[in-house]
Amino acid sequence: MAGRPRDLILHLVFLLSGASALVYQTAWHRLLGLFSGADSLSSAVVVGAFLLGIGIGSLAAGQFADRLDRRGALFAFALCEFGIAAYAILTPWLFYDVLFGRFIALAESRLLTFVLAFAGLVIPTFLMGLSLPLLSRAVVDAIERAAVDVGRLYFVNTLGAGLGAIVAGWWLIGHIGYDGAIYCGVAINTAVGLGATWVASVTVRSERSAESRAALDLRLDGPLLRWCLLVFASGFVAVSLQILWYRLVGVLLQGNAYAFSSVLGLLLIADALGMIWGVRVVPRLADPERIFRLIQAWVALSALAAAWLLYGAFGVDDFARHFFDHDPLEAKPGDLPRLIAATLLLVVPASILIGFTFPLAQRAVQDDHARVGNRVAWIQVFNIAGNSAGSLGTGLLLLHWLGTVGTLRLVAVVGLIFLLPLLRAASRPVLALGGLAIGIVLFPSNVDFWSRLHRVGPSDTGLSGEDRTGVVLLRKQADGTARLFIQGHAQSGIPFWPPHGFLGAIGPLVHPAPMDVMAIGVGSGGTPYVAGINPATRHVRAIEIVEPVYDVLRRFAARPDGRAISGIFVDPRYEWVVGDGRRDLFLDQRQFDIIQADAILPKTSHSGLLYSVEFFREVRASLKPGGIAVQWVPTERVRRTFLSVFPYVVEAHPALLGSDRPLVVDRAALLARFDAPETQAKLAAAALDVAELRRWFERTEITIHRHAPARTGADLNTDLFPRDEYYLNR
Repeated sequence: MAGRPRDLILHLVFLLSGASALVYQTAWHRLLGLFSGADSLSSAVVVGAFLLGIGIGSLAAGQFADRLDRRGALFAFALCEFGIAAYAILTPWLFYDVLFGRFIALAESRLLTFVLAFAGLVIPTFLMGLSLPLLSRAVVDAIERAAVDVGRLYFVNTLGAGLGAIVAGWWLIGHIGYDGAIYCGVAINTAVGLGATWVASVTVRSERSAESRAALDLRLDGPLLRWCLLVFASGFVAVSLQILWYRLVGVLLQGNAYAFSSVLGLLLIADALGMIWGVRVVPRLADPERIFRLIQAWVALSALAAAWLLYGAFGVDDFARHFFDHDPLEAKPGDLPRLIAATLLLVVPASILIGFTFPLAQRAVQDDHARVGNRVAWIQVFNIAGNSAGSLGTGLLLLHWLGTVGTLRLVAVVGLIFLLPLLRAASRPVLALGGLAIGIVLFPSNVDFWSRLHRVGPSDTGLSGEDRTGVVLLRKQADGTARLFIQGHAQSGIPFWPPHGFLGAIGPLVHPAPMDVMAIGVGSGGTPYVAGINPATRHVRAIEIVEPVYDVLRRFAARPDGRAISGIFVDPRYEWVVGDGRRDLFLDQRQFDIIQADAILPKTSHSGLLYSVEFFREVRASLKPGGIAVQWVPTERVRRTFLSVFPYVVEAHPALLGSDRPLVVDRAALLARFDAPETQAKLAAAALDVAELRRWFERTEITIHRHAPARTGADLNTDLFPRDEYYLNR
């Protein structure tokens, strides 16, 4: 078969292979998150297991890829694609029904969580790691073109990955669910395997002797090791920036389900553009290492400058008013253009430069046609190792200790370190050196940065907190009220908003003796605080997944203007827990009289786990006989989903109360309990508008569903298809 048509087909199948890999990563991350938890620690564990499997596959490929001739490498690549497809078709059952359904108790141990996540991912990710070295061995004809040929391969694979992330996150999952997306990936891998098999079948076998293959030197020699270490550091910076961009764009998008795929997809596409740029330029460069070091410094400088420009833009009210306090994806005039501009500014410049470095590294290390696959594998292994270190180090440690600004400064320091060997040269990198030094010293503090991005005005005050679990800011406004922002969206306020008070009070006032109460989601504290309204209650377990919520609320409660909420932390009946509420509910094994979830916006990322049929079944199983589940009803689909689980339901808009026993709600008795002196005292202590809250109880429509029949049908929220979470697809 002629070389050019063959290579075109191989580039096409490698593009599709990259797309399927990101479809899988998105879906598997969610399915394994059910087992490990939706918090950042669990996410880092899953990502670490995914990267480790790819790294091991790349390392293995480096040991045997160059022992294969071109035809053999193509057949091996095809087998990898068939193997990925065969395994992937089992993953909805393996990850959801087996790991989550049967072995969830093992998730109490972080070590066991990692081991089981790695065991579940090692086969397909190992096969993914084999792909690039095998195809590199099949495509490279001459060593002088190795950097160009390998760079083009990685370009199409990365471009496919970026497109796969965008299509999966913005369309595929929102239309057919996580399991449906996986099956689409299976179809793609199968097609890729068939295409590679056909190309292999028409490829002439190479003339390479067994002796030459046996004599191949696979050692990691000195110059190659130096480049591997450079690539490791570059990979660390690249993924650290990815985590920072996800945090920044996630806050701008108010933590919705589309933020992750937007950042990842755009980053990968920009990476691919940088690679193809490098493919064209790199063959003409005389000193690859000097250029590599300069580019790493400019990566850090461009990331720092982009964050600084964003900070400055939020100082202009005409720009800032298009964010926060409303959904920027609602397509109001001016919202989307500014959101797109901010995302492009943050992600694209540095990502293009990062992409440029891959063909540059290949240009430096590819000097032996017999070791093309081995050299590709070593560079890929160290890049993945750096990615993994960046993911774990930044996601678990740096953000926790330093915050976004401190981590960004550290990235700038790494950029300076890359420049140090160049300071002895005649043409010193003065501009990059000076820019990084100025940025490190003068960049605003973490508090100032997040206050500006949350529109804390001159007459307002702000309390902020950040760690690996998220960003929280309490904005105290000139009128004396305060709004609490979690991951960028207004979760609640102080004084407590009446809807939160209503959701917290309705269950304990209906239940005759609610001794044990669980509240999932804390927000500003309104729902769990009012959940302790009944004097019979002896224990309230409140769970919040974003840890700085507690720190910010405690600091506010210690101020003179925060005394109204100080009672939420001194009441001995309350247990304040950091964690994933659903995972905690499953692992705790205790039963409660009341289980209620705060008014969590269904469009928030991972919120679908708290609005699914399966979650409501877990809630029902965790209630004592006659216990009551209290659920906010933000959509009609949530209503249908709740009614499909509980046999007895009372609808008191905007809440649903579900139980395994008939529920009787008498408005007069409800108001009498509300007017009891001890109830009034508790509400008044939190500066709640008691009269307004009472009107909610007076005016709410009460509908009793006696022995509500179990409803079935496609239009429900499930763990594998959280329709309300992907609201733009609806």
